[in-house]
Amino acid sequence: MASATDFLRVFEWGETTVVGFVGPVLPDQLDLDSIRQDLGAMLRQNGSSAIAFNLSGVAFLPSAILGLLAALTRDGFQVHLHNPSANLRSVLEVTHLNRLFTVHELGV
Repeated sequence: MASATDFLRVFEWGETTVVGFVGPVLPDQLDLDSIRQDLGAMLRQNGSSAIAFNLSGVAFLPSAILGLLAALTRDGFQVHLHNPSANLRSVLEVTHLNRLFTVHELGV
């Protein structure tokens, strides 16, 4: 099972921690509880209240990742999604997750 370090790269931390995905294809098998705990611990340790995901080059997010992002909001963190593909924006709209996350369009 993949851990957070297998598919996420931290670019910056502080009040908002900025992360990106290592590649365009994300693993299907994830240890979500471990990843959620790791991300939450990292955010708390860095004093972050928000996490921003750079989705440039990511065409598809498995439902497990979307669930993980929703769990982070339940844990009290703001989730920002930057540069989602048109396909991913459609998924966020259909599932109403665009209301849960702050979505920043291309070039923003």
